Amino acid sequence: MICSWCHQDVLREVSMLELLCPLLIPSDLRCQSCEDRLERIDWQVCCSCCGQRDTQHCSDCQEWTRTHPDFVFDHRGIFAYNEGMKEWLHQYKLVGDYRLRNVLATDVKKVLKAYRYDQLIPIPLSTDRYKSRGFNQVTAVLDAAGLSYEEHLLKPMALAPLAALSKKERMAIPQPFCLKKGAAECIMGKKILLVDDVYTTGRTLYHAAALIHSCQPASVQSISFAR
Repeated sequence: MICSWCHQDVLREVSMLELLCPLLIPSDLRCQSCEDRLERIDWQVCCSCCGQRDTQHCSDCQEWTRTHPDFVFDHRGIFAYNEGMKEWLHQYKLVGDYRLRNVLATDVKKVLKAYRYDQLIPIPLSTDRYKSRGFNQVTAVLDAAGLSYEEHLLKPMALAPLAALSKKERMAIPQPFCLKKGAAECIMGKKILLVDDVYTTGRTLYHAAALIHSCQPASVQSISFAR
């Protein structure tokens, strides 16, 4: 067996069932070294709005509350955006190592099982970005986890990579998304869970959530692989 991240051998006891049917061996195994590079966020001690660790109400959410007083937002991140997560995202997204979609699959599936939602909606890529990368980093993980989702959102134009923008520039980004034809009717009255790879300032997910809210859903929550 090999680690789904570093592709080194992993020492692990194999069950009798796995010996009889090797296809049952998980494809997202992580060696201890790679496991130690990830830091799960404790939702008991994080921001009540965005899930940032070690704070009850972070400065970003205080600003969002001030500018959007009637907007109810509920976000959680699964892992902290530490150096290990940055390395995984760089190799997965920027280098384009599609194999790394398996690294977080089990974690994402386990976390999403705790949510009660009607529709899972991933944050989309622009057509140009999708063509250059070859895959959507969010839906690839959801596919690896065996989770179904609805691609109700479109991103008509590519924007500059958020990592290259300052916080002020990110906050000033205009609405980049639009709804697919017929999406509003599908969303109305439904419990929606948005999924993205990283939450930084919240600008991307707030744009997506605002568009979803215009369709009169029952509720809107969001989750990201990293925060």
